[in-house]
Amino acid sequence: GAEVDVNIYNERRLAMAKVLDDAGIDYTMPGGAFYFFPRSPLADDVEFCRLLMAHNVLAVPGSGFGCPGFFRLAFCVDRKIIERSAAAFRRTMDGLNQSR
Repeated sequence: GAEVDVNIYNERRLAMAKVLDDAGIDYTMPGGAFYFFPRSPLADDVEFCRLLMAHNVLAVPGSGFGCPGFFRLAFCVDRKIIERSAAAFRRTMDGLNQSR
């Protein structure tokens, strides 16, 4: 007889989408999972995840899932944590854009 309010997960999904949009990272909106699988802006998805980790963002390289060139982000954390990650994503992407 228990019920789950799925709105909280939709809010988190939309918050993560905004973070990725604002950072200019390409992704497909997830339909039913609790994670995003965006395209890495670097061909080396492991290196991109290392860059994010330097800004305290935990992402998992897609190559570990047989999908090199992508990375995985869970959005089953508090929305405030997702929103606070926005600056780190922007700094990471700005650093990549400056080095190109």
